[in-house]
Amino acid sequence: MATPALPRCLSNPSSNTGQNPLLTLTLSPSAAGSQNIEEEARPLFDVLLADCCREFEQGHSPWAAHWKEAAWRLRRVELQVEAERACRWRQKVEEIEAKVTALREEQAAALERIDAEFKEQLRLLWRDAIAKELKLQEQWAVKHASLSRGLEQLGSRRRR
Repeated sequence: MATPALPRCLSNPSSNTGQNPLLTLTLSPSAAGSQNIEEEARPLFDVLLADCCREFEQGHSPWAAHWKEAAWRLRRVELQVEAERACRWRQKVEEIEAKVTALREEQAAALERIDAEFKEQLRLLWRDAIAKELKLQEQWAVKHASLSRGLEQLGSRRRR
């Protein structure tokens, strides 16, 4: 069975035997001298704890710097995404405004065509009405002339 890997601060040999005294002390089978061993191990434990804390601080500083840099990069990406969203929004608004303008121009052109057709129909109706009126005037003039001649002939026959 493989032994689990120990942190560096616990695996550094601090005695000439090559064994970690803390592990040797904690795994010691004698229970009678455990208090003496605890007193002897206390300074060694403090040194090991200080080493572990120093290593933690040394590892924490790069981690904190990395975290700050990652947060800064994330904020930059968020700003970039927000700018891209705003740009897309403006483009979409411009597209819609262009479509609305085109529809308004198309509407104005259609209304102008309708107005021109209406004016043309009205002009044709007026021309037809004037032509009919002239025709009726001519017919009335012809009937009036015919009636006048008939009355003149009737009047001239009576005089005779």
